[in-house]
Amino acid sequence: MAPTRDSQAKPAKTTKTTTIEDRVETDVLLAIQPVHLNNIVTKHKNHEYRKYRLRDGIERLWLYETRGTRESPGSAAITHIATIPSDVRRTPGTVPEEPFGLGNSEFNAGMKQSKYGYPILELYELVTPITLGEMKTAWGMGGAPMGWSYAKEPMWQDRWGEEEGRDTRVKRVF
Repeated sequence: MAPTRDSQAKPAKTTKTTTIEDRVETDVLLAIQPVHLNNIVTKHKNHEYRKYRLRDGIERLWLYETRGTRESPGSAAITHIATIPSDVRRTPGTVPEEPFGLGNSEFNAGMKQSKYGYPILELYELVTPITLGEMKTAWGMGGAPMGWSYAKEPMWQDRWGEEEGRDTRVKRVF
């Protein structure tokens, strides 16, 4: 006889998961405040600093611009993709002094909470940003990126994809 369910028991939780086959292990989603994204776009900031170490092999950071503040509002969308070296993970004291970049000297001196720096090599702007609503409805994400997560294969194909036709999906900032 099959086990019966206690009428007082809570229903089992269901969660959306991404299988290894669905994810692109070279691309991660990161949340970033509008002021910091603007500093990257204007080339005032040439490293992205985080408390955590991304594994080797990650080549692109999909930057989710947060809503920001009243003084510095953001778009609540993935607006840019930054390329980084797949095997360079800077630690305090190892970021080159030249060229100058906002936050580099503070990071080198150990004055930041962040323990890892990722040099930004190139920056691309999405022709069609991925809004929070689209993340939820089209790509099955539960909400805005927090911490980091891998990009999903269908989203990667739609917004970055193979070299052919990429110029219709992203425009190079630098």
